Amino acid sequence: MSSPENLQERANALRLYGLLAHWPDLTDAGWVAPLLQWEEDERARRSLERRLRDAHLGSFKPLCDFDWAWPTRCDRAAVED
Repeated sequence: MSSPENLQERANALRLYGLLAHWPDLTDAGWVAPLLQWEEDERARRSLERRLRDAHLGSFKPLCDFDWAWPTRCDRAAVED
């Protein structure tokens, strides 16, 4: 369980200033911790998507769909290890 101080620090890190302005009213609210977790998870997901998009890596093929007949010099055992 997160302490109220930890929750407040997390809300501050997320810049949820409207929530922080009413913090004394929320100290016993059970929905604050899940809300902060959802926000942190969503921001992390969007950050990862943005970094992958900006890296211009393209898409990757799963190994189960890889054509091991081409290129002929591909060492399958080394790749699978």
